[in-house]
Amino acid sequence: MPDVEVTATVLGRIIVQAGRTLDGPFGEVLERYSLTRNAWWLLTELYRTRDGDLAPLGEHARRSGLAASSATIATEQLNNRRLVRRWRPKDNRRTTFVAITDAGVDLVDCARLDLERSVAGLYELFDRDDRRTLHLLLSRIVTNGGLEQSDPPA
Repeated sequence: MPDVEVTATVLGRIIVQAGRTLDGPFGEVLERYSLTRNAWWLLTELYRTRDGDLAPLGEHARRSGLAASSATIATEQLNNRRLVRRWRPKDNRRTTFVAITDAGVDLVDCARLDLERSVAGLYELFDRDDRRTLHLLLSRIVTNGGLEQSDPPA
């Protein structure tokens, strides 16, 4: 690979291209499980927070990066498949709570294994240290959403 200065533009392009490469297997797995992307993001948010305090659907939508209306539609789809349960407290009919069911937990576990198998060849591109570095760097993007402004370079 030529010695290229890694500008924001170059880095952005390679991240987008890597995302497109990974999106194929991801889309295939979601299709096998008959899930939309929005349903997947909501379901995995519920999976991740299943042992924590209950939160309203709107909070789960925010954490998932979904619009409230998209989360409502995804909840309906997941509820119809009994992957989540939803309810409204009797004292506040405007708030909706949603929680993942055991069937939802099983589906996330199976889909994640399926996704891991579908991209297993990628692991061969990296040694152990490379994988650790890649994990650290990509985790920063996920954690910060890539939107927080850092101090400009000196």
